[in-house]
Amino acid sequence: MDLEPNDQIVTEGEGKTHGLSRRAFIHTSVLGISGFALTGFTRGILQRNDIQITRRTFTVPNLPKAFDGKTITFLSDIHSGPFMDLKELKRIAGIVNSLRSDFIVIPGDFVTSEVEEVNPFAEAMSELRAPYGVYACTGNHDYYAGVDRVCRGVEQAGIKVLRNENTRFTLDGQSLYMIGVDDDDSKTVTQYVEGKPAPHIEAAWQGIPENAASILLCHKPYKFEDFARTNVGLVLSGHTHGGQIVLARFGRTAIAFSTLASEYVSGLYLPQDSNSKTQMYVSRGIGVVGVPFRLNCPPEITQVTLRA
Repeated sequence: MDLEPNDQIVTEGEGKTHGLSRRAFIHTSVLGISGFALTGFTRGILQRNDIQITRRTFTVPNLPKAFDGKTITFLSDIHSGPFMDLKELKRIAGIVNSLRSDFIVIPGDFVTSEVEEVNPFAEAMSELRAPYGVYACTGNHDYYAGVDRVCRGVEQAGIKVLRNENTRFTLDGQSLYMIGVDDDDSKTVTQYVEGKPAPHIEAAWQGIPENAASILLCHKPYKFEDFARTNVGLVLSGHTHGGQIVLARFGRTAIAFSTLASEYVSGLYLPQDSNSKTQMYVSRGIGVVGVPFRLNCPPEITQVTLRA
């Protein structure tokens, strides 16, 4: 597939592609403290609030010319909670609005562990503005806190949460589809591509014509190879925090605890099947979990430019 000049294939980390339990995830994060000197810890604290703006261009299969050049601001894993207060949330909303993108998307983990954490999230993110709207899908921490109540709070902020459904955008008679898959149901895509009943995924793809231009919001990147078999044009994911605590880097390979859960850590990935034109970008995210710092892994907001 053709890539724009500023795109690159990222192959950070290797490991099993299964999820961690909440306890295991937090436990491995806490373990990160033990190996660092004070200087490394201080550097990490500084990086937690040092948000990088990443600009990427993606050639999306079958994208109509009407959507050529449209932009998406993409931020994941905000994690409203102990380490992300209302003041910081409002600062993030201001940064997002300053990018003036056509769409804004948030693929999951609005909160950390308590349903009440959605209230400051909703207050701050209600300020988000984009001509085509703000869209989201659920993450695993939203399930920990109580996904239905969290989603109600998010939608009260004017954000459309796509829960195993899609929405169609039409411009000059041409269409682009955005799909959102619930975190808890994304694993059923395997059944779907194997021709077995998978009602959650079937609902997400309902009404989308074959060869239509499409963008998928899916919190975890684990099932990328299966989603690639659907030929969705672009997958936007998060969950890994880019490792959050990155012990070292060797070229494009990150040494981080997150590689125990996923071979997809951050950046752009292409599928093993050369016949698939799907591509995936995994964000380093905004928030933190387990410990209030990042190491060698600054938070990220990504502005995506779509090309036909």
